[in-house]
Amino acid sequence: MSTSRPGSLPLKKLIAISLLVALSIIAKRFLGYNDRVISVSFGFVPIATAGMLFGPVGGLTAGALADLIGALLFPTGPFNPGFTLAAALSGTVYGLFLHPRQVSRQRIVLCQAIITLLMHLTINTLLLVPIVGKGFFAILPLRVVKNMLFFPVEVFVLTKLTQYRKSFEKFIV
Repeated sequence: MSTSRPGSLPLKKLIAISLLVALSIIAKRFLGYNDRVISVSFGFVPIATAGMLFGPVGGLTAGALADLIGALLFPTGPFNPGFTLAAALSGTVYGLFLHPRQVSRQRIVLCQAIITLLMHLTINTLLLVPIVGKGFFAILPLRVVKNMLFFPVEVFVLTKLTQYRKSFEKFIV
């Protein structure tokens, strides 16, 4: 007889999401480059993995928790819940696009394009305006260059990630 409530996540899945959140925090806060306008890290990989393995709810949860916990424990600037919302939306998009069993390269490119255009270049740039003290179009060009350079790397990493899906699933089943 199962002691978990209907709709609740089994303990193994909660532990997996917790580990992915911790890995994202480490990758973003300690192994990445962060300044006020530009951020380069592989913190998206654990969030994408959570979305791939647990769907939109798992991706949303991992994205929101990683940003919230990371911002509270290891702040790099003022806390803004808008960034947490953007991280949660990114996790949701990863879950929507990467959770199905068969994921095409076009689906991966579209997933990352939505995240890059909507979250990175629009929402996050708008949220940076009051922090940086410059206008949207003043900080946008540098962010566009960074995202154009990092986009193929993100697509390549996501492609490799989906290729190892069965190996990851062995740990959570």
